[in-house]
Amino acid sequence: MKNSLLHRHPRRRNHVLAAVAVAMAAALGACLYGGGPVERPGPPGGDLAEQLDALRGANDLVRASRADVGRDPALYPTAYGRLEAALTTGRQSGEPEREIRPAALADLARTDVLDTPAWRAHYVCLSLSASRGRRPAEAATVLERAGVRDQAENEALAHLRTPDRADDGLTSLATRAAFLNTLTCLDREREVPRAALERLAADTARADQPVPVLYAVEALRAVGVRAHATRALRDADVLLEGDCVGPDPIQRAALALLRQRLPQPTHDCLRPALRDPDPQTRWLVRRALTFGAPGSSPSLPTPVSGVRSDGLVAKSPAQLGTLTATYNAARALTAGAEQERAPGWLKKRLRQMGSDRRLDPSDRVLLAMTCHRLALRCGPQAEKGVEEAAALKVPARLTDANQRGWYGAMAARAEFGLSCRHTSVTLPADEDPAVPSRSLRTVVALADAGCADQAARLTEGTDLPALAREALAGGDLLTASDAVQAALASDQSIPQAFWTQLPGLLRRYRDADFPDLYAPSPGGVASADATRAAYYLLA
Repeated sequence: MKNSLLHRHPRRRNHVLAAVAVAMAAALGACLYGGGPVERPGPPGGDLAEQLDALRGANDLVRASRADVGRDPALYPTAYGRLEAALTTGRQSGEPEREIRPAALADLARTDVLDTPAWRAHYVCLSLSASRGRRPAEAATVLERAGVRDQAENEALAHLRTPDRADDGLTSLATRAAFLNTLTCLDREREVPRAALERLAADTARADQPVPVLYAVEALRAVGVRAHATRALRDADVLLEGDCVGPDPIQRAALALLRQRLPQPTHDCLRPALRDPDPQTRWLVRRALTFGAPGSSPSLPTPVSGVRSDGLVAKSPAQLGTLTATYNAARALTAGAEQERAPGWLKKRLRQMGSDRRLDPSDRVLLAMTCHRLALRCGPQAEKGVEEAAALKVPARLTDANQRGWYGAMAARAEFGLSCRHTSVTLPADEDPAVPSRSLRTVVALADAGCADQAARLTEGTDLPALAREALAGGDLLTASDAVQAALASDQSIPQAFWTQLPGLLRRYRDADFPDLYAPSPGGVASADATRAAYYLLA
């Protein structure tokens, strides 16, 4: 009990436990109770592969949830949708259709928790920059009202001073550019060390992707530092004069803006992208099509961003899948022994991505993990992802600031069977011990990555089967699944009675229309993560 991450003495909350390199216990199929084997229930139906069609996205990846999106506002489309609407196109006024309400923006910054505080602050600043006369104090006031200002400023400053080593080069460049822009918006840019700015400028010259390079050049220019897009502009004229098979629209638009040239082939390639479902793509494309002498160019179509009466913009109505949800679906398929029956549309899409030289580099590792899980050969981009996964560095200590990189590196090591890396976890001091979801997630990540001894120490004295049963009864499938995986990894005995009752406990989590898919809570609609969690319970 005294070493448990889940039920801890208050004086031990800040104790740091080191993970050591040991092999993960592999016997997940049979659990011992009273010295004898127990029987676990099998997965239901056998129609998971077919029913994944209910989660099929418009881009042939798996969607996070079967619920339709598009009606609720979000920070990302609000930021870029308003920027798109603010552009002047020919004789049209690009002034935003409606002024943004600071109170509505603050509420959105508080509730749209998919992004970290610094990224939310970035989108707030972009949203306000689309309105004339906005001052830095207004962004600060919005973030203060949302309760994230201090967190956002501290996260942005920390990242610029010490970039996350788990990020690939282009992700790091884009993140630092965004955070420098945010600190400038909040009038805190003077606190960024000169050395950090010089490092960002040097990295900008070495990067080959026009979009993050453009953002870095512009962010540095705003603080008086000149950066050169040396590598990104290599062969720029050839690419801009080439046909539409070259760079995708967002990269071509950024390249045109960096080169300050809009030759006719690029104009013709970019114009159809004004209807792209991604608002950032539409904004950059519109910027590229309107710089120079817009009065002499034909008018462009009206922006499609759809600014609401409160000044916010709803999510794209296109129901798009993601690689994260697709990986969860792949894990569910393998847990249900249905990986060989993975849908044809999904396998085709993964292979297309693996052969696409324009694939965002940040997608390569997750693509490689998904293809590996499904035993697919997905092409050169996936092969690069395997190499990059092996090179990922696990942060020496798990913190709030680096948790995305920590979990990503640990998941990649688990997928490819790489050895446990020495790392430390700081005990969360503010978690409800009755539902320790964050702690369980950490334990499972350690166990999956081969750090079984560390996982066992963190759960010592904790009745994990009881936690799982309570979570299922309380309507939390994800926590229940993590509790069981943690119990298996730490060799805790799980009573036969639990396995006997499990199908009945899970029944109310089934999607009413697609019973081989599962919802995170009873009566809800299916999600990829909940389906993965259910099949791991039943594996």
